[in-house]
Amino acid sequence: MFPDLTVAQALALASLGVSIGALGATVGVGGGFLLVPALLLMFPDAEPSAITSISLTAVFMNAGSASFGFRLHRRQDLRTAGILIALGLPAAVLGAVANRITGRDFFELIFGLTLIAGSAYLIWRGASQRASVPTSTRGRERRIVDRAGVVYQYRVVEKVTMAVAPGAGFIAGFFGIGGGIINVPMMILLLKIPSVIAVATSQLALTTSAGAALAVHLIASFDQSEQWIRAAIVGSGALVGGQIGVRLAAHVGSHFVLLAIAVGLMIVGLRQVVVALD
Repeated sequence: MFPDLTVAQALALASLGVSIGALGATVGVGGGFLLVPALLLMFPDAEPSAITSISLTAVFMNAGSASFGFRLHRRQDLRTAGILIALGLPAAVLGAVANRITGRDFFELIFGLTLIAGSAYLIWRGASQRASVPTSTRGRERRIVDRAGVVYQYRVVEKVTMAVAPGAGFIAGFFGIGGGIINVPMMILLLKIPSVIAVATSQLALTTSAGAALAVHLIASFDQSEQWIRAAIVGSGALVGGQIGVRLAAHVGSHFVLLAIAVGLMIVGLRQVVVALD
């Protein structure tokens, strides 16, 4: 399934983990939507389950690292994260199971189409978003004071969170990219949660959903040592990248977050569709 691992390839995998992990933590999406296409290119003969196993390892370690950092800064909405975890975790397991019975050609096609659809939605919604987004006047009140003393006060319509969480969880497990590409835009655009809180909260939910989906792959393919060696290398890089992203996240606004996700989704999605149809 995998060629012999050279020193150059190991360094490339670690560097990939650091760079994608840093971006993923900055915008709260784990970086899996960029990592999966890179892995598909690097390992053209690997099964979807092997690719997603490596990606989920990186997303899990990256999100866990970033979540720890954001927790130290006290920027996570624990109640919203709890809803995303409770409803998204079972769906993530289901997505991981579905992934293991999916062929590579079909996987690449629907992966690309999903990314393009997500990008189109973000461009459509993000284009009409004002630079300063007022918080919602409906829902349960939240008040978060971070370690620097900055106060974040807003309201959350929890029914919206409950409706979106299962879909984000399934995507996290099936594609191995984490549910952040849904959770972050949902929290910023629909719930109007401050972007720094949305990114930090997404990382906590990502850790659990990616961990649950990863457990499915571990149980099913624990004996695939070559696969897990590569996963450990990429994951170690993503662990470091997570801490870089924590420091960058406080300096970017919601427009940058949404634009970065949208552009990444569109570029990668178009490439995947072209490859799948070739």
